[in-house]
Amino acid sequence: MLLESCDVTVIGAGPAGVMAAWKAASSGASTILLERETDPGRKVCAEGVLGGVLSDAEIEPSSEFVANKISGAVLYAPNEKKRVNVAGEGLILDKPSFLGVLAKRASGCGAAVRYGNLIEEIGRDDGHVILKGRKSGETFTLRTKVVIGCDGVGSLLARRFFARNKYVAITALQYYMTDCTIEDETKLEIYVGHEKAPSGYIWVFPKGDGDANVGIGLKGGNARQLLDRFIAQHPKAFSKAKIGKTLAAPVPVGGEVAEFVIDNMMLCGDAAGQVIPLTGAGIHTSLVAGKVAGEVAGESVQVGDASASQLYRYVERFDRLFGERIENSLKALESFERFSDHDLNIITELLEGQDLMDMANGLKPNRAVGLLVRHPILAMKVAYQLLTS
Repeated sequence: MLLESCDVTVIGAGPAGVMAAWKAASSGASTILLERETDPGRKVCAEGVLGGVLSDAEIEPSSEFVANKISGAVLYAPNEKKRVNVAGEGLILDKPSFLGVLAKRASGCGAAVRYGNLIEEIGRDDGHVILKGRKSGETFTLRTKVVIGCDGVGSLLARRFFARNKYVAITALQYYMTDCTIEDETKLEIYVGHEKAPSGYIWVFPKGDGDANVGIGLKGGNARQLLDRFIAQHPKAFSKAKIGKTLAAPVPVGGEVAEFVIDNMMLCGDAAGQVIPLTGAGIHTSLVAGKVAGEVAGESVQVGDASASQLYRYVERFDRLFGERIENSLKALESFERFSDHDLNIITELLEGQDLMDMANGLKPNRAVGLLVRHPILAMKVAYQLLTS
């Protein structure tokens, strides 16, 4: 059995994990990043990010991990008679390559990056955290001052030490498709409607040269049947297309968990519910959460204090950046779930692209609400939702 000690251990090499390991190691803390998969980055992800995301990741765009450049998005009403154009530059990433680049950066700063390491037990001992796991049939034990759980919806750290009340996850299914015929490969396509995707949406994110991520996120089952039906109903785009691979995973959409910091322990990313609920977008929030958590973990090691009060500065910093946006997006999601497809058809007629962008990203939808209440029936529904939320 291998016995080791370090200052900071990060579980999970997704967007939050690679950032946390980089920032902790950069502070001088001895850091180990553990990932159960040998080939990370394969979780369902449309791989789209807004242009400013790489700035927060402190990395320049590169052909090594940028698959396509995006000039905006098109949102289709449930009946598809109206489509709303949303302006905004962005990127489609090759997520495994992106994570690989960030992991390499963390390694270059001194973090030990280890793939194929499964954590099986987590406990406490004299002010430290003890992790027991397995790699290639061999067991190991790791003693650490701070552990950062970036290990997703099924996080062992979260399940073992944190109460994630009202933690809500939806089903997400995605096909990587080739030979698609997409009208404009610089535009993301979003399709809403309860018949298409109950309490969710379908996305077509072009990666260039006829390749696209085509997926569905919804509450409840029948994801595959609904996605297959959508593809069959759009022969112009998909009659010649082929499915290269299929990915499925839960995505949290219930907002931040009530508690994601305790003594010696922090949660980041999906494990903490740090996802924009209305869109299910989590790359940006996870990158920032991991970055801040890694900085705070490194600072706590330097002062010799890994108590919850010291680590709580991570919560304060992250929530100043994204807390209100996640909360606003959750309210918008809960409101849209109560609208029928008929209502959504009307809403897309009333709203403009920037209104939808603001709501989707958790910004205050003041103008959008003002437009909606001009419609008598929608005004009553909006008023009712405000009174009952």
